[in-house]
Amino acid sequence: MAEGGDGNIKVVVRCRPLNSRELARGAKPLIRMEGNMTFLDPPEAGSSQANASSGRATEKKTMTFSFDKSYWSAGDRSEARYCSQQTLYSDLGRELLDHSFGGFNACILAYGQTGSGKSYSMMGYGPDKGIIPLTCAELFKRVEEKSGDDPNVSFTVEVSYIEIYNEKVRDLLNPKNSGNLRVREHPSLGPYVEDLSKLVVSSYDDMMTLMDEGNKARTVAATNMNETSSRSHAVFTLLLTMKRHDVDTNLDTEKVSRINLVDLAGSERANSTGATGQRLKEGANINKSLTTLGKVISSLAIASQQDGKGKGKKGKAEEFIPYRDSVLTWLLKDSLGGNSKTAMIAAISPADYEETLSTLRYADQAKKIKNKAVVNEDPNAKLVRELKEELEVLRARVAGSSGEDVYDPKVPPEKQKVTYRTKEGKLKTVTKAELQEQLESSEKLMQSLNETWEEKMVRTQEIQKEREKALEELGITVEKNLIGVHTPKKMPHLVNLNEDPLMSECLIYQLKPGKTVAGRLDGNKSAAIRLTGDNILEEHCYFENNDGKVTLYSMPNSVTFLNGKQVAPDQPYKLRSGFRIILGEHHVFRFNNPEEVRKLRDRATAKSNMHLSVTAEHLQDNGQASPSTRPDSPTSSAELGDVDWTFAKREAAFAKLGLDPALDNLPDEDINKLFEKIAKVKTLRDINARRPESSLSQADDVWSESGRPFSNDALTDDTSVDAGPSHGSPDPETQNQLEAQKADFESRLQAIEESELAEAEDLKAEKEHMEHQLKIIHSQMKRLMDARARGSPDAEQITFEPMIYTGRQLRLIRKVLDRWRAHRSFSMAEAVLSNAHTLKEANVISKELHKDVSYNFTIASGGSLAAPLSAIACIAGLDESGDVVDPVLASATQPSVGVKVLDKRHNSIYVWSFDRLSQQLQRMRNLTTFIDRPSYSQHFSAEEPFYDSPPPDYSFIGNALVSLAPLSRRLSSTCTAPIFCRYTAEAIGSCRIELRAVTVVVPPRNPGGSSPSTRASSPMPQSMPPGSKLTFTLVIDSVKGLSSHDFSSVHIQVRLSSFAGPTLPSEELYTSNALDMESSSLSELKLRRNFSIAVSAKVARYLREGYAPIEFFAKVTPTYLERLERWDEMREHRGISNEPSEAPDKRPPSLPQMRRSENDFVTEQSHDVATWLEVRELAPDGQHAPVPVIAQGELDPGLFFLHQGLQRRLALMLTSNSGRQLPWTEIVRIRVGNVRLLDAKGRVHESTSKEMVDLTLSKQQSVGFKPDGTGYLSADALWDSSVHDTLLLNGVTAANQRILINVNWFVAVDTCDFPVQFNMDMAITMQTRDARPPSKLLSFFGSSKLLSKTSTVFNVKLSPPLTRSAKDLWRLDTAEKYVRGEEALGAWKPRGISVVEDHERLVMTERRAADVQAIRTILAVSPPKAAQQDSSVWGGDQLLQKALSMWQKRFGHHGKIILSQEPSNDDLPASLAGLDLALPHKLVGTTKLIPRSNSPTKKGYLLVLTNATENTWERQWFVLKRPYLHVYTHSDEKEETAVIGLDGVNIEYNPEMEELLGKRFTFTLFTASNSYALSAPNVKELQSWTTKLDPTRLLS
Repeated sequence: MAEGGDGNIKVVVRCRPLNSRELARGAKPLIRMEGNMTFLDPPEAGSSQANASSGRATEKKTMTFSFDKSYWSAGDRSEARYCSQQTLYSDLGRELLDHSFGGFNACILAYGQTGSGKSYSMMGYGPDKGIIPLTCAELFKRVEEKSGDDPNVSFTVEVSYIEIYNEKVRDLLNPKNSGNLRVREHPSLGPYVEDLSKLVVSSYDDMMTLMDEGNKARTVAATNMNETSSRSHAVFTLLLTMKRHDVDTNLDTEKVSRINLVDLAGSERANSTGATGQRLKEGANINKSLTTLGKVISSLAIASQQDGKGKGKKGKAEEFIPYRDSVLTWLLKDSLGGNSKTAMIAAISPADYEETLSTLRYADQAKKIKNKAVVNEDPNAKLVRELKEELEVLRARVAGSSGEDVYDPKVPPEKQKVTYRTKEGKLKTVTKAELQEQLESSEKLMQSLNETWEEKMVRTQEIQKEREKALEELGITVEKNLIGVHTPKKMPHLVNLNEDPLMSECLIYQLKPGKTVAGRLDGNKSAAIRLTGDNILEEHCYFENNDGKVTLYSMPNSVTFLNGKQVAPDQPYKLRSGFRIILGEHHVFRFNNPEEVRKLRDRATAKSNMHLSVTAEHLQDNGQASPSTRPDSPTSSAELGDVDWTFAKREAAFAKLGLDPALDNLPDEDINKLFEKIAKVKTLRDINARRPESSLSQADDVWSESGRPFSNDALTDDTSVDAGPSHGSPDPETQNQLEAQKADFESRLQAIEESELAEAEDLKAEKEHMEHQLKIIHSQMKRLMDARARGSPDAEQITFEPMIYTGRQLRLIRKVLDRWRAHRSFSMAEAVLSNAHTLKEANVISKELHKDVSYNFTIASGGSLAAPLSAIACIAGLDESGDVVDPVLASATQPSVGVKVLDKRHNSIYVWSFDRLSQQLQRMRNLTTFIDRPSYSQHFSAEEPFYDSPPPDYSFIGNALVSLAPLSRRLSSTCTAPIFCRYTAEAIGSCRIELRAVTVVVPPRNPGGSSPSTRASSPMPQSMPPGSKLTFTLVIDSVKGLSSHDFSSVHIQVRLSSFAGPTLPSEELYTSNALDMESSSLSELKLRRNFSIAVSAKVARYLREGYAPIEFFAKVTPTYLERLERWDEMREHRGISNEPSEAPDKRPPSLPQMRRSENDFVTEQSHDVATWLEVRELAPDGQHAPVPVIAQGELDPGLFFLHQGLQRRLALMLTSNSGRQLPWTEIVRIRVGNVRLLDAKGRVHESTSKEMVDLTLSKQQSVGFKPDGTGYLSADALWDSSVHDTLLLNGVTAANQRILINVNWFVAVDTCDFPVQFNMDMAITMQTRDARPPSKLLSFFGSSKLLSKTSTVFNVKLSPPLTRSAKDLWRLDTAEKYVRGEEALGAWKPRGISVVEDHERLVMTERRAADVQAIRTILAVSPPKAAQQDSSVWGGDQLLQKALSMWQKRFGHHGKIILSQEPSNDDLPASLAGLDLALPHKLVGTTKLIPRSNSPTKKGYLLVLTNATENTWERQWFVLKRPYLHVYTHSDEKEETAVIGLDGVNIEYNPEMEELLGKRFTFTLFTASNSYALSAPNVKELQSWTTKLDPTRLLS
């Protein structure tokens, strides 16, 4: 194996024999060789050789040179010293391969004068193969041997071939790279050729084929010295890559070796070669590059000698190497003095003294150059390899070997000596313990290097969790987008209170187990809590934490207050959560003990559930039996939530003065509370003294909103009203009457306000409607005037009658439309059935490519649940841009059909719109369509079409629904709501939802009225007037039912629009903390949020009628995804079995279900129509001949050459492979118009001639259907271009410009109600009448083609009409439509109508549950009405009967729309009940022009069976341009005969078919519309065509 390091370039000299020219002039050899010595003798004086040389013969003498090898090839082959090609290879080629397989770069370059035998040595001639072919042959032999010996080793070989001609680089292996390639230099890769083609070869024959093709492309010419002189430098490069998989370390290592084989052009003198003109210029460039090569060699030789002698004079600059003076030396930079093992062959002539001397001097300089070759190996792989070798050596030394002393096992390793020899050859003695320690450290290093990335990630995450857990206990949060400090969850701590509320609770002091001292900041004694101030001592006080119980000790002379009272020194005080502590004068703290609060809460919950009384143990835990002193707290536990700095300071002041709070010192909230009670009692006494019937003004005065502030406590619950007996309070009957009257007055006031707002909205809507109608009238009038100006016959038919509606009518229309849009069951069922085959195709492709994802139908709820996304760990801010969220779903306001994506690779669920699936499906098709073309498939992402990028971490799993009706009536509500999964329509859990109304600020009723009120609502439920401000609290807790087997992490999410309605200008999301299901209990999942919204008229309406969804997101497990997938299958089978059937006695005997005819189904049809358009002009013979068409490239449809003043016709020819499936009858109309100008820069200029002109159709149209299953239709039309009245068609078209004309035609189809319209543009150029047609020579130059017609392909879709009966819904079902490869899906079926039924049942169930809870809340607070004693007199029975009859009435449609995938025979007579009568359904046709493709995949001749009955075969030229197969009559591709669409392609090859048809190499091509029998010329073409036509065969 070759080793790295410094080494000189190996230089050998080879002398060729005398050639015929030299023998003819009587030349004698001047070269002698002895061993490695080469002698150059001067020519004899007066000889022809001496006269041919320049200079004086007396100056010439014998020159002696020494090289690594001197090869004599000038004598007879039988001589012992004769050097053959094999000898040269053995000395240089084998060594070159040894270096290459060792991972070094290698290079062999041949240098010499013209005709000295360089190319012979490198390439050889005939059977005498040169060093390059021999090296390549040996290379592949070694590759096979090494691959066979070691299965973990693999090799790849790439080749490139360039020539440097006239200082320009040319690629010899790629004819397309005919231009000059640029040479660039990379910092690490060195010089390289940009856009150079590198071809992969797998055998010696492939390589020699490429080399022969490159040699033929080289530039050679004849000179006086050589008949086939190479006029360029050639560089043949081999890139050998060796990949090895280490089984022990599971690592892949790679070595890359670059082998440069260089054949230089000959050095020459102009007078010797006789070169003139081009040859002289070539020689000048050759000599320039070789002169630069000589300079480089000379500079490198000098630099190498200086390195050997050490540095020269101080400050002397390094020798400059002029690599960039020539392209040759720039590319050979690594080979000359760089990272390469280089050998140089100096080829010399035996008869030319001066040229040979120049070559030998070159070679003598080159042998002094030193290269620094290194192994091209990954440093990490090298490190692992060296470590592995070191480990083996250390294990051998530790285990002991022969030559080492043998010790008793009882002797400790520290006393056992081991002697070994190091790599440097020195003997070293160490103890066995040191060896073991070194071995352990090396093994640890090896283990860390072998650790996979996944293992490193797991270990990093474990350390991260431990660090976060430790920080969490200290109260420090470090999350993805949040780094901050929060109150510790377990540790007792102090939080600061400040006069500024924003500064309160910003400082946290943790009281760790043991003693925590509080002292002065600048004191000498250490303190954990360091404070400043005059009254803070060095040791002020300390806290003692024993098992979570904290005791306060005050030091002597310290100022310390606890709950307003100063504590005595050295006396323990046990602290409870909420205690106020003041240190000095300004430092106020509140004590918190989370564990204590948690225990009290759990104990209270247990007491309430189990109804247990308080025991002595509880009393002792509460501190009653504690020996330490516990100060009294004047504040109850209910009021501790509002403890602030003011409270603590006032408490301390009262305690210090010994006073109780007086009335003037009461807080504002207490004053407001007391004042409200007094006002309420006074009001009730005044009303009791009056009559119950009070006027509106009196009631308004009684319940006037005088702006008195209410406390927060009084507003937490609207239902909490003081109803207890008090002195002077009225009786319950009077109270009920009062409340009823008040509610009546307020409802009347609100009705008046809402009617005024509604009237204003109606006026605004009516104004917008009238403005819109006015704009329509203006546009219609403009169209009418333009039509009359053009003299259009349809001008009088343009009529428009504006529709004017009032504001009330518009509101009613909008309401009806919104109501009908909500009933989308039928349209959703249509979408599900008609798109089932598309969904099936997506599943087939994902199954074939093993993507671990499945798709099925689901119903995407509109509004906020249209496309729910978790705000945790996702880019929720890009919703509006559409980059992350599906824009179709995000903008959906009504339920729509979506696609449920079960992403089992990333363990997530999400929903796509069907539009999104259609786009992704096209990308999926690209992956299979171009699977055999890596140059195309590399541009398509293999993962992007199948998944969301990036996939969501949290998937939407369900939601709970709560009605907002109680909130709209200012009522608080609490309910237990089920959590429904929107994919299965079943409940998966439940949660408790509390909506607590806090405040309602009502605006004044008139501009001069009083200020808004913040009082609580009255006991009677009533709506809020627009303009109010509502503040409420949302609490979600007590979540149950979610399993840790299905979800690993869960969180709750709510939206602001769920409570304010969809009219919200910007969305806001609120989430709970994510709960880890494995480490935490589900009861810890909670969300509490305060909301404050402005109630407009729309918001008030939404609150009265709307529902708020509570969204649940989770990280799902693979088990949950599998269960969802199985649920879909079981639901479909259950749905089929639950279909309504006839009674058992009426059911006929069980017969197998007959397959329904495909004609019964009304599905979308797709047909490909090829269109050829000809323009025929009147010829001198009286016939209309096609005008020439010039197509400049594959993408150009063609340019028609027309002449002025000639009659012309348009000829249309249509053909379709669908045959009678597209039953066209005739072309009913052809129109031409919309003339435009396309200039040379590609800009389109409009003209005044935009009107479409109808052409006169000829009566004779040709229509028919051929035996091969195709159909054709053709027609002619007269075209007079003067009717367009435009200079573009009347005048001559300028050069490089085109005239674009729109052509459309209408084709009558039997299955369509209306003709199918086709539309395209044709390009023309108008010439003079006597202008000559384009020359046919254009086809021989460039890519232009001379045609007679243009070719265009249209895709025609025939879709069912939108309006159908529900009884015919089953006809749209495409679930049974065959999709290629659907066998891989097994029993899987797409969801059917059951998905719509499940959604309807889900909506009805969850809304009913929410309504029941809302009605229960409202009825609970509504005062009962006292029954009148004489109620029977009022006719209660009649009223009851009337109410029942009203309830039993049904408005609107009396029947229920039944959706079914099975046909119903209810409406047929009994005699026809067993038949299925299919009524004809007319379709709607649409067309799409297919863009042209310029990337043919395969071309060739095939035989096609045109008539099976007569066994007629035709030889035609086929060109594959996916997704179409074009058929031509000849290989010049001028006359196109057919276009075959490859949609749903399938290939079958059967030897029995060959015998049946009598043709060899026959295969059958099946498409979605037709089938074709084709025959290839040979087996190779057969395999190539079948693979290219159906690339998915590669997958199988």
